[in-house]
This record gives sequence, C-alpha cells and structure tokens, in this order.
Amino acid sequence: MSSSKPAPIAIIGGGPCGLTFARLLECAGIDYVVFERDASSVPEPGFQGGTLDIHGQTGQEALRRAGLHDEFERLARRDATSMLVQNYKGDFCMKFGEKRDAPEIDRLQLRQILLDSLPSHRVRWGKALSSIERDTHQEELSAKDVVLRFADGSTETGFRLVVGADGALSKVRQLITPATPEYAGIMFIEGRLSLDNPRYHAARETVGAGNSIAMSANAILCVQQMSDRSYRVYMGIKGPQELTRSGGELDVANIEKTRAALLASTGFYDGWAEHLRDFVAHAEGPWRVWPWCRLKPELLLPKADDASHDGTQNQDAWKRSPGVAIMGDAAHAASPNGEGVNQAMYDALQLFESISAEIGDKQEGEFDEIADAAALDRAIATYEAEMLPRGRDHIEDGMNVENMFFGENAAQALIENFKLMKPEGSKPPMEP
Repeated sequence: MSSSKPAPIAIIGGGPCGLTFARLLECAGIDYVVFERDASSVPEPGFQGGTLDIHGQTGQEALRRAGLHDEFERLARRDATSMLVQNYKGDFCMKFGEKRDAPEIDRLQLRQILLDSLPSHRVRWGKALSSIERDTHQEELSAKDVVLRFADGSTETGFRLVVGADGALSKVRQLITPATPEYAGIMFIEGRLSLDNPRYHAARETVGAGNSIAMSANAILCVQQMSDRSYRVYMGIKGPQELTRSGGELDVANIEKTRAALLASTGFYDGWAEHLRDFVAHAEGPWRVWPWCRLKPELLLPKADDASHDGTQNQDAWKRSPGVAIMGDAAHAASPNGEGVNQAMYDALQLFESISAEIGDKQEGEFDEIADAAALDRAIATYEAEMLPRGRDHIEDGMNVENMFFGENAAQALIENFKLMKPEGSKPPMEP
C-alpha cells in the first residue's frame, strides 16, 4: 500500500521525555502530535515540580542532539550540584558532588525550553488518555489500528507510530504488558520554604544552592534549592499508603494535623536534631504526597515465551506490540535514584536514533505504508534491545537506594558509598 505521505507519530505525554522525542522529530522533519493531559502549558495552582539534575552523558546529550543545550545552559545551575549528607542527629555530616557534570534546573524550566522549541499546534492540551485498544479486525497489526480514547470523549486513530511517554501509570504500556508499578513502602511529603520563612536562612546556611539529606531508620529529610532561591522540603517516611489517604493519620488535606503527627513523640521525626525538626515544623503548604512506586525489574525481559520458575507462563511478560513503543517511567518506573529524567530523555534519543537509522531520508517521494510499518517495528526492536537491560539496571539501582536510605547507620553508609565514587559519578539520590 502506498500513499502521498506518512501519518503523524502520536506521542502520549508532554513531560521531558515526550517533549524531547517531539523536538528530535521536529528537527528531522517527521510529522507528529503530542497529547498532553494538562489543560495548558500554565501549571495548575499548587503544582510544585521540583528541580532536576541533568547528567552530561544522558539528559544533556539528548538536549545537544535536539539543539537545545545552549538554552539549557542559560538556566542550568552548575553551582547547585552538591549534596550534604548527615544522620538524623546532625552527625556524620559531609558534602559531596560539587564537581559533577549534572547541573540543576527546575522541572518547569526544562519543560518550557522544550515547549518553546515546538510549534504550538504540535501539542494538544487537555488530552488525558482514558483507554487504549486495538482494532483487531486488521489482517496485520500496526500503529494504524491503535485507538486512543480520551477523557474529553474524543477518539484518535490512524497513526504511523504510537509512543507512550505517559508516566508510571501508563495506559500505553497495557498494549505491551498488563503489569503495573507496585508501592515500594516509601512515600515523600513535599512542602516548601519561601524566602520569608523563619527557617529560610537556616536552609541557606546549611544547604546553600544545592541539596541535603538526613536519614534515620524510619524517616529521611531532604532540602533542595529552587531557581527562585526558595527551598523544597521532602519528608520521606516508611509506611503503608493508607497513612496519607483521605482521613488517614497523615492526610495532607490537614497540614497542621499531619505536621503534629510527624513531630509527635510517636512520630517519624521523634528524636531528630531540633534544627532538622524545625524544617518540618515550618514547611509551608500546599503539601503533596509522592509515593515511591516501581515496576519489577524482571518484567523487562523481551521474551514472549518467558515463564516463571514453576514452568507456568508469565502473564506480565514484556511482549512486542506492533507500532507501539514506550519510554521513561512508562517503560521502567523506578524508585528515585537521581537518574529518572535522564534515563527518560535518553530513551527518547535512543528511540529517535533507531527510527532515523531505519527510515533515513525516506520522507520524500511515494510513501509505502507497509514497508514503513516494518521499518518502524525494526526500529522499536533495536530500541528495546538497548533500553530493556538499561531499564532493568535503573529499577534495580532504585531498589538499592531504598535499602540504603533507611537505617540507624544510613548516613554513614551513604557517605562511604560516595567516597568510592569519582566526583563526576556521585549523584544526589533523589529527584522530585
């Protein structure tokens, strides 16, 4: 079958991953459309996206290939790469990472750089994907038979390729595996310190322009500076998700009740040094709950005949889905380890390069739809061959972070771990 030109590539999700991929396609002159759930590029009231460290060989490399590294450098904070580590009593205090090639940038700033590089008509706002399915009446499955159904009641189909960059709770992933992320038993509660907060100067003196982390057996506390010089405060705790659900002991709809519970004699920050407790005591709202969730690393095994140890078929096994690819948290959701956004942007670069290698300059002249679909499926296979083992490592590294963070001697263990790393290799262990 031939036609005058190819259909657009559908990108589900307008975060750093999806927008990086869109920018790469834009530079190559490949047609695409981004479907983003947010109503507009203006963040919703109360949105508290934090700061991200963008690494030289992954996230920054994707930006270089996308022609956006100069714009990134204009906003990147290369004086903010340090990590102050201490235990909950304020002991074992050391600072690492000042020489890392991983400058910080606000999540919203990075998103805006990417959005500004795309024609406005390429992003369709208010498009939350509610379900995805295939029209299985087709003889040969391809992206053209994928049906996207959105929460606003609209339906879209007939694409050249469907790419899921729709996060940990990805709907697109359902065409590849029914697996969903599992709760890791850890959650963060996010607050902030504005410039007129009573504890602002204490944060400025102890944390400076970078990040800090303090740890105990049941709780951790991270403080992180933003581009406007305010601070984000992340209160990390181990416990069931019910704690923060509506009516729970730590329901953040009632900040003062939750704050009192965290600081009580039976709370997570009981016994902590007073200067650290003060950050919890003065953290401003709105507070946001951020549960750590991850896919199982063994999921990322691309074998249709994958079986469990008892010989039964693994129903969650990763299966190639014609005309469909997933990136970022959709593919390898992991507990935060400082690599999440970097691996996601690198996914975008790897998928783009695999596509470019297959379709080359075949954008001109008569278009062969069947040959193109086969070429794109080869590109997905090449991409997955590189991404899946890297994604497994990413998930496993996040699990190692979970184990490292909590414990009476967690700070000392983390310090020893940092000492073994090269300066450019050490990294902050979390990102919002």
